[in-house]
Order: sequence, then C-alpha cells, then structure tokens
Amino acid sequence: MAERADERTWPPVGYWMRVTAGVVVVLLAFRVAFVIGDILVLTLVSLVLAMGLQPAIEWLRRRGLSRGWSVAIIFVVFLGAVGAFLGLMIPTLVREVGGLIDQLPEYARQIEGGEGFLGRVQERFDLAAKLDQLARQLPGTVLSGLRGAATALFTGLTLLTLVAFFATALPRLRRGVARLLVRDHREEFLAILKRSTDRVGGYVIGILTVGAIAGTVSFAFFLVLGLPFAAALAFWTALTDLIPTVGALFGAALAAVVAAFVGPAEVIAVVAFFLVYQQVENYLIQPRVMGKAIDLSFGAVILSVIVGGALAGVVGALLALPVAAIVKIAVEELYLRDRLEEVKDADAAASKGSRRKSQAGRGKRAAPKPATRRRGG
Repeated sequence: MAERADERTWPPVGYWMRVTAGVVVVLLAFRVAFVIGDILVLTLVSLVLAMGLQPAIEWLRRRGLSRGWSVAIIFVVFLGAVGAFLGLMIPTLVREVGGLIDQLPEYARQIEGGEGFLGRVQERFDLAAKLDQLARQLPGTVLSGLRGAATALFTGLTLLTLVAFFATALPRLRRGVARLLVRDHREEFLAILKRSTDRVGGYVIGILTVGAIAGTVSFAFFLVLGLPFAAALAFWTALTDLIPTVGALFGAALAAVVAAFVGPAEVIAVVAFFLVYQQVENYLIQPRVMGKAIDLSFGAVILSVIVGGALAGVVGALLALPVAAIVKIAVEELYLRDRLEEVKDADAAASKGSRRKSQAGRGKRAAPKPATRRRGG
C-alpha cells in the first residue's frame, strides 16, 4: 500500500518536462542577456534620459506645443549647444596642439640633455625609451583610436535616436503597460512612474548643472595656472564630472599629465586643486544643487555608485543613482506606504485611547465630594 501511495504522489512525466523546459528558457534568457548586454545597457540609458526629459517636455506642452515638437525643440537646442561649444573649442584646441608640436623639439632636447623636470623624469624612468616605444606603436594606436571614435559616434547617434523614440512614445508605453494591470496595481504603477519621472528629471538637470560648475571652475583655474589645452581639459573635466562623487578625479588624471610637461609645481597644484574641489563638490555643491531630486542619503549615494561601477563600469556609475531612486520609490509605494499608514493609524488610536483615559482620570479627581451636615447647627 505504501508503494502505491508513493506512486500516486510522484509527479507525472509532463510535470518534469515543463520544469525542464522552464529551466532551459531561463538559461537561454540569461545567455541572450549576456550576449546583448551592451544593447540592453544602451536601451536602459536611453530610457533613463528620456524620463529625465519629461519635465522639460511637459513644460513645453503646457505652452501649446505637441509632444513631437517639444522633443524636436529640445534636441535642436541640445545639438546647437554642442555645435557652439565645438565651434569655440576646436580652433583653440588646434592652436594649442600646434603649439605643443612646436614645443616637441624643446621637450626632446630637455629629455636628452637631462634638463628640467622632464630631464629628471628621464633619468629616473628612462622616459626616452618609453617615448620611442610609443612612437613605434603610434600608427596602430591611431588606427585603433579612429575605430574607437567611429564606434563612439555610431553609439552616440543610436543613443540619440533611442532617447527621441522613448521621449515621444513614453505615454503610449505607459498606457500599454497599465492596460495589462488590474485597477489597484495600475494605480500603484502610475504613481511609481510619476514619482520616478520627477526624480530622474531632477537628477539629469542636477548632474548637468554640477558638471557645468566643475567645467567652469576648472577652466578658470587652468587659465590662472597657465596650463595648455585649458578649454579641452575643462570640457573633459565637465564630462567626467557627470559621474557622481568621484567624477572630477578622473578629469584630474588628464590634467596632471598635461601639467607634467610644464613643471612639477603645476602637477602638485593640479592634484591639490582637484582633491579640494572634489570635497567641496561632494559636501557643498551636490547637496545644494541636487536637493531633493533623488532623495537618497550620502551613504546610499556612495554605495550605489560603487555597486553600479563594479557591475557596469562608468555607465553603471551614471545609472546607479536614478536606478536606486526608482527602486526606493517602488519599495515605498508597494510595501512601506501601507505599513506606514497602519503604524500611523495604530499610533493615532493609541494616542486617542490614552487621551480618553487621561480625561477620565482627571474627571474622577475633579468630581465634588458630597457635602456633610454639621452637627449642632
């Protein structure tokens, strides 16, 4: 009888076939995600940027423009700003590169003669041999750089196309997902999406503002220091400063390399400037500029950036804060809000009960004592 009972309770073959099929599908999904990981990351970046543009799009829509025209105007302004910046930077960059080429014979003479800062570096690190090796590798390096530039250009155009698509189609996507949900879940989804869009929009505006401040301050410092390539280095600093918390330090590396061709005092000044500026940015600029844009504590910001950078490099560090803010909003809407309301109601009921007991106790103490008749009166 026991064996027959075991046979009846053992799952049929169809059950194990379905389990096997499910495991295979999951493994295939992980494999596909690994293969197209770059595309998924690019799509996620595009979606976050499209969400960040929604406040500006809604501002234009309130002034009578359609969503398509609003997206078009934003992109025209963006491309115009990039074109104006490149128009200002490229002539300066060409002039400064020409100056650097003119100074190369002098640098070579200093290295060969052991003069100046470069001469001392040559004596200690054999700089001439490394430069000779670098010169032999220069054609391959240039070709690799051109391929990298072409890939970056294609990726940038793809990113702009996806951002434009998501920025235009986001309401349709939102309505399409909402139709698949029941009423209660639909309200929660729309609330999460609304708050997330506001947070991501504030985040995008905040990091652009922080980057612009870093670029402006560093440009002024480079000019005062007399550093070559001041405009290009300031642009690089503003670009790397988009990475929260540690971005300016990445900009410092290139500035320190350029300062090495000027002198050791300039290198020390650049390193000291960026170390001080990073602290000022972390504790003064970012809290004031970002405000309540992402509503995360400083510890959560640091941890999110570290985890995002470890998982996906620079892109992960850029996406860490908006993703963390969205996760926090989802947890608050789905789990914490009802619990907090329950705790609030329980505290209010307990407080109301304690007030009733206190009032009852005061009423008993204040009750008049019955009068006693005096004798002999």
